[in-house]
Amino acid sequence: MTTEDSTTLEWFGTSTFRIRTKGLTVFFDGYLDRLPGLEPVGLSIGEVEEADFVFVSHAHFDHLYGVDALALRTGATVVASPESARYLRASEVPEHQLIVVTGGETVDCGHDVHVRVVPALHSCLFATSDSDSGVACLGDLGLSAQERAAKVAQLFGMMSQVPPPAGAALLRMLETTSEHDGGQLAFLLTQGSGSMLVSGSAGYWRGLYTGLRPDVALLSLAGRPNVDGEPFQGSQAEFVVEQVRVLGARRVAFCHHDPLFPGLPGVDIRAAADLVRDEVPSVDYLELSYASPVTLFD
Repeated sequence: MTTEDSTTLEWFGTSTFRIRTKGLTVFFDGYLDRLPGLEPVGLSIGEVEEADFVFVSHAHFDHLYGVDALALRTGATVVASPESARYLRASEVPEHQLIVVTGGETVDCGHDVHVRVVPALHSCLFATSDSDSGVACLGDLGLSAQERAAKVAQLFGMMSQVPPPAGAALLRMLETTSEHDGGQLAFLLTQGSGSMLVSGSAGYWRGLYTGLRPDVALLSLAGRPNVDGEPFQGSQAEFVVEQVRVLGARRVAFCHHDPLFPGLPGVDIRAAADLVRDEVPSVDYLELSYASPVTLFD
């Protein structure tokens, strides 16, 4: 357990985080046991000794996979969308450990720690993107729901072609997770000394993010950003600068930029980091490393 006067943050790849605060251990996502061939993140499900809550951003494998085992191992309460909860029930997570949310709720974690559920958006999997955060991507506007769904289905279909040994592991992960995000959620944790926003995908509604003013914002950079339901017209670097300004965040770190599949690059965040430093100099930019604790708020 943590001491009452400290809050620490650890990143374990993608948008999986562990927060220790006020004597609580809180996870955001649970994708710890990743595809073989990827760099270890410094923690496996089997090494987790305690968790009080797990907040699930959405139902894709790189966020939901492992949450069932984490919940069953620790008895943690899982806060998740109906789609994520459906798969967790199928994996025998008991109902009393589930809190089903869709956005707008505030979860009382005890110890004067609260987590507000904020409706968000998944990145545009149907739109052109680039692995360099400084490259502008344009177009792909106004596609119908049917056109979007067809492109996303094609993307998931390509996952069956991932070579071994990662391919077989990926297929097993896809059996217990969803091809649909199920309604993207972000989470605003507040406690006596500060607040922290966790955004598990590169997308948001301007009206809902405006003025949240978290002390710390953990922002995903992967894929084509999504703003108000349409692909962002510009680079990921420009997107994140706009997002930081809308939020009014004081301290910012990126996540989800690490490689998703063995042999493929992640997102090069250098342009985004440089633009944040140049365009929003009042913001403290923090670069995270796997399993390296960072003290927050104190």
